[in-house]
Parts: sequence; C-alpha cells; structure tokens
Amino acid sequence: MNFARASFMLAGFLALQGTSFSQETPQFIRMQCVKVIQGKAAEFETYLKENRKLAKVRIDQGSGTFSIVSRAVYPSGREARCDYHFVAGFNGFPPEASTAQQTEADMKKAGITLTRAQYNAKQSETSYLVEQQLWRSRGSVGNVPMGGYVRINYEKIKPGMAADWLKWELEWKDLAESAAKDIPGTSWGLYTLSMPGGSDYPVKGMTVDGFPSWEAVGKGLPAPTIWKKVHPDTDYAQHMGKLSGLSDRSSVEVFKVVDIIRK
Repeated sequence: MNFARASFMLAGFLALQGTSFSQETPQFIRMQCVKVIQGKAAEFETYLKENRKLAKVRIDQGSGTFSIVSRAVYPSGREARCDYHFVAGFNGFPPEASTAQQTEADMKKAGITLTRAQYNAKQSETSYLVEQQLWRSRGSVGNVPMGGYVRINYEKIKPGMAADWLKWELEWKDLAESAAKDIPGTSWGLYTLSMPGGSDYPVKGMTVDGFPSWEAVGKGLPAPTIWKKVHPDTDYAQHMGKLSGLSDRSSVEVFKVVDIIRK
C-alpha cells in the first residue's frame, strides 16, 4: 500500500472506542502500525502537525468518524514493531483510499502549502508503514481522553471458539460500563479482525482498555469488586477461568494517546 495515500488513515487506538452508533450499521477501525526512521523523531513530530490538518478536513467532511494517534510506551525502542498507532474510525465499511486529485484538494482545504509530492517525500523521509489492519467493533464503552493510555490485548482465538469467545467478552461490557461511571476516562472496546485473514494471522481478537492517566494504568481496575456488583450471581474467578479454553492472550501493548479528532 502507498503510505502517502493513506495520510487520513494515519490520523489514529485503540481506542479507539469512541462514538456509539445504531447496531444496524457495523463500525470499523483501520489501524496502522508506523515506525519512525532512526534519527528522524523531531522531523516526524513536525510531519504529524501537517497530517493532523489533513485528517481534520476529512473528518469534518464525513470521510470518517474519528482519528486517534497514539505513541508506543511498552514495548518501545528499536526492536519494537510499532512506534505509533494511527487509527481511523468508520460508520460502516470504510471508503476506498483518496485519489491523488482528492488528496490535493483536501490538502488545499487544510491549508497545507506543500505540494502532494513534497508531502509524500516528507512522510517517506521520516517514517514507514509496517502494517495496516481493519478491525470490526463488537462493542464499546466510553472514550479514551487526550493524554490517556490504551492497553491493547491481542487474542489468539482457539479453533471453533470464536462465537463463545465473543459471548464471553461481551459479558465484560457490564463491568466496563460500571467502571466508566466510577472512574471517569476509563473505556473499553472489543474488536474482531476483518482484514487481513487466514491461518498466517492467528490473532483474530482484540480488546482495548482505556485509562485516563499513567497512575490509573498502574492501579488497574478493581475488577472482582465491580464484577460482583454487576454480576452478583456469577463467580468472578470461575468466569475468568473459562477464558483459557477460548483463547490465548498472545501479547499486551501500552500506548499513550497524543492526538484525537472526533466528528
């Protein structure tokens, strides 16, 4: 994929959890893993400012519902796969990437004085796209705030267990709603992978926990206490014990939200 043509997609986590819509229209997020070229961090920060202008124009004109940019905290560094996540939200299946002509028109509207060629060159000189994935939202609660943190949990769903795993995760939504009321800035999102797919992509599920601060990340949620309040007839430990038969948590990553645009 041409990273430059995806400049709007780059203006985004997990978080992604954002806006609520009717259940009839499926919600999607397009998440991009971006790596900054060594020694180009300062230049990349400058590029982000231009990228935000373009993203806002496209959000305002209805090309998407939100965009979030988040920076890697754990893991991070040279060996980390992603330095940034750029996430774009869509009400329904996302539109095709903008044409060169549309991009030029949007750049002009955004007040970007660079030509499209200069903009693309600036992008390529500072960073590169590692991978792009499309995820479908299956449920969400709350909104992660600017400056907050997201903890991304990647799940390898066991063969034949997709429906059971989804049902298990959705039972967590009641807890997330209660936590969002008690701890402002807390959020939660549940996603299943739409593209790419196949046996080479064993991670098919993802949950995203949002926290208002680093201190909140460290404290975590008093899950057993909240669970007892929202599911008084179901034992917390017994419920959690079922997860091992449904999926394996392949990895957990933490990112800090550095930019948000919502419609």
